Amino acid sequence: MKENRELKELALSQLSGKWVMAIIVSVVAWLLTDAFTGNGSRESASFIFANGEWFQNRVSSAASLISFIVSGPIHFGLAAYFLGLTKNQDGNLDDLFSGFPHFGKTFLLHVLKMVFTILWAFLLIIPGIIAALRYSMAYYIMNDYPEISAMEAIERSKELMDGQKMRLFMLCLSFIGWFFVGIITLGLGFFYLMPYWNATVANFYEDLKHSKLGYDY
Repeated sequence: MKENRELKELALSQLSGKWVMAIIVSVVAWLLTDAFTGNGSRESASFIFANGEWFQNRVSSAASLISFIVSGPIHFGLAAYFLGLTKNQDGNLDDLFSGFPHFGKTFLLHVLKMVFTILWAFLLIIPGIIAALRYSMAYYIMNDYPEISAMEAIERSKELMDGQKMRLFMLCLSFIGWFFVGIITLGLGFFYLMPYWNATVANFYEDLKHSKLGYDY
C-alpha cells in the first residue's frame, strides 16, 4: 500500500492543470450540502432581516431540509468526479449530479450512514469517529458498483476498511495544518484544501481496493 505522503503527492499531480474545475466541483458540493445549514444560514438570514426571527428560522429549516435531501446524490457525484480524476479523466460539473439518477439508493445511503454514525456516537465520541471511518468508502464503492443497495455499500465499506481505519485517520490528521491555513486566510485556503482532500481520499480508496487482491465486491 502507498504511504499517505505518496497519496497526497499523487493527488497533487492529478490536480495539475485541473484545479479550476476541481475547485468549482468542491465548492458547489459544499454549497449544496453544508454552506447554508446551521449557524451559517441563521446568520445570513439575520443579517438581511435583522428583526425577522420567524423568517430566519424558516430559511434555516428549508436550507437544512434541502441539504438533507440532496446530500446523498451530491456526495455520490463528488466521489464520481474525483474517482475520474484518479484515472486522469477530464471531469466536469455534470459529474457532481451523476447521483440523481440513483436518487433512492444514494439518499438512503446518506440516511443510513448518518443514523449508524450517530448511534455509535451516543456511546462515546471515539466510537462515532470509528463508525465514520468505517463507512467512509461507501460512496466510492457504489460508484464502482451502482447496482448494489445502500446497505450493501455500507457492508462492503466496513469490510474494505477492516484494519485500515487508523491509516485513514492519520491521513485526516495530516491535513490539520491546511485546515488552520484556511481559517487564517478567512476561508480562502479552503479553496485549495477541499479538492486536495477529496483527490487524496479518492486515491486512498483506489489504493486500498487494488491492494486487497482477491477482495470480492
